[in-house]
Amino acid sequence: MKVVVTDEGEIAKEVAKNINGEVLVVDSPYRVSQERPDIVIHTFEVPYYEANINKARAWNINTWSAINIGRAGHKVGAINVYLSTSMIFNGRKGFYKETSTPDPLNYYGLTKLTGETGIASLGNYLILRIGFPFSLSYKGILYGHIRNLLMNGRSICNNNFFFSIISTRALGRVISTLISKGATGVINLGNRVNECEVIREITKYIPGQVVEREGENFDFSLDDWLLRSFDIKLRFKDDIRDIFAGRIFDDKGENTITA
Repeated sequence: MKVVVTDEGEIAKEVAKNINGEVLVVDSPYRVSQERPDIVIHTFEVPYYEANINKARAWNINTWSAINIGRAGHKVGAINVYLSTSMIFNGRKGFYKETSTPDPLNYYGLTKLTGETGIASLGNYLILRIGFPFSLSYKGILYGHIRNLLMNGRSICNNNFFFSIISTRALGRVISTLISKGATGVINLGNRVNECEVIREITKYIPGQVVEREGENFDFSLDDWLLRSFDIKLRFKDDIRDIFAGRIFDDKGENTITA
């Protein structure tokens, strides 16, 4: 099996570690046509913190480029694996299902929703809606908290903020597992955790003070019923331990996912 990813970032590298097959990097529809892969994984994106500032670049990469590369993949018979986000929803209800009505709260969510629509229109796709990926270096929602704990010994969290999280390591394993099982359609990589609960868990490995605030209510969590039908369950405490205490589960038979 030949797999192509669209950048050399952290998520793409984790995919390459876990995928069963040859993994190459492509950066254009022409390269896809040349390589004729079985799977195209759209790992390249303009992330949330940049997309809402640089809208032109976000649209060109998250939407337009992804769809054009997807079209090239479709022409050679490849499955398009598009990494989307829980931010296609507005955060007012929470525990969104695959069938929930999107309502993006920000421009990043809009670019991803439009990318979803374009990829899905091609057919033969796997759209993975992801909450908030994290690692020690990934610049997502937890990056600022980790930095604050390391530098200041404290971090402020919103006790009314719920979301889904997954480590970049676990994300690579989940993508590989779903591809190996022939998954298609739209699948949430979901769970439901509270921001302060997550930070408290992190302080088991990075000591510091958790300052809890009663902020605005948001819930971007994703329902995981369909993911569990593939025998995959995301366990955030194991995930955090895997990142902060080393990959201890590989030797003990435990894992963040059950496949």
